[in-house]
Amino acid sequence: MIRKSPLIILLFSLGLALPALAAAPSQVQRYFQDLRSLRADFSQRVYDERSRVVQSSSGQMLMQKPGKFRWNYRTPAEQIIVADGDRLWAYDVDLAQVTVRKLDKALSSTPLALLSGAAPIEETFTVGNARSQDGLTWYELTPKQPQPEFRLLRVAFKGDALVSLELEDSFGQRTRLDFQKLERNPTLDPALLKFTPPPGVDVVGDAG
Repeated sequence: MIRKSPLIILLFSLGLALPALAAAPSQVQRYFQDLRSLRADFSQRVYDERSRVVQSSSGQMLMQKPGKFRWNYRTPAEQIIVADGDRLWAYDVDLAQVTVRKLDKALSSTPLALLSGAAPIEETFTVGNARSQDGLTWYELTPKQPQPEFRLLRVAFKGDALVSLELEDSFGQRTRLDFQKLERNPTLDPALLKFTPPPGVDVVGDAG
C-alpha cells in the first residue's frame, strides 16, 4: 500500500481534460479550460481537525492531458505515482513494492474523475465567489453530489498563477498542496509519463 499520499485525491481533482465551460466562467474555470500540462515543485501538509500539522511531504509533479501524471515524493519517503492514461502505478521505494490499478477504477467515485474528463467542473461542483486572504484569491468548490472522500475543495491564485489547492474531508481534516516554480502548459518528456517496475520489486494488482 502506498504511504503518505492522501493528496492523490486532491491533486487530480482539477481538470486535465475539462471540456468547454459555461458562459461567464470564473477564474478557476478559465484557468483549467485551456490547461494542457503542468510542471511544479510542491509541498504537502495534512492538518487534523484542530489545524495541527500531522504530516508533511514534498516533491515534484507533472501532469498532462488526458489523464497522465507523475508525482515524485522526495521527502519524508521516496515514492513515485504515475498515471500513464491506462493504469495508475504507485511505487514505494522503501518497501520495494509497486501497486498498480486500472486508471478508471482508481478514479471511480473520487475527485480524480475530473482528470479523465468524465466530470465537467461546472456539472460536478458549485463554484463559490472569490474571496481574498493573505494576498491570495480563493475559490471554494462544493460537490453537487455528496462524496465519501471530501466535502470541500479550495483553489488559490496569486494574480493569474495557481499557487495552492486544499481538500477538506467530512471530519475536518485538510490536505493542502502549495506549488513552487509552477509552469503552465510546458512541453513534457513522454517517457516521464510512463512507468516500468524496477527489477526485483513486488508488483501487486493489475499490471496487464
